[in-house]
Amino acid sequence: MFTTTGSRGLYKAPLSKSLLLLPGALTVLLILGLPQYQKLFIYSLQAVKQHKQVWRLVSGRLICLDVKDTFCSSLLIYNFRIFERRFGSRKFASFLFGTWVLSGLLDFLLAETLQFCFELQVDVLPAGLWLCSHPLDAHPAVKE
Repeated sequence: MFTTTGSRGLYKAPLSKSLLLLPGALTVLLILGLPQYQKLFIYSLQAVKQHKQVWRLVSGRLICLDVKDTFCSSLLIYNFRIFERRFGSRKFASFLFGTWVLSGLLDFLLAETLQFCFELQVDVLPAGLWLCSHPLDAHPAVKE
């Protein structure tokens, strides 16, 4: 009735395994080993627009700055290993990359819309893999 082969762990899920290990290790290194460099990885749209720091778009979306964000995004990626097994690593990677790019564009458009319509300025957005796995779950920090 229930299958036990391949249903546990990261069996046949290499992308989920690498998304758990690499960004998790970088986050732990940044939090524990190099806390003085955390300000370089803040996902700030203002720094991207004004100072042309485009690398923040990539680094801010891959590296979490809090332990709780790292833990929760790791749980999401671990539970999404089922989709990787079902659809295959290539389709799963293209899905994650597509939602990553689309959520980045939506972040930028939402920040510009808030500034244009309501004169609200969005300074810092949540960092990490949150928006890759939940593209509609963005809670930007809004300042007046």
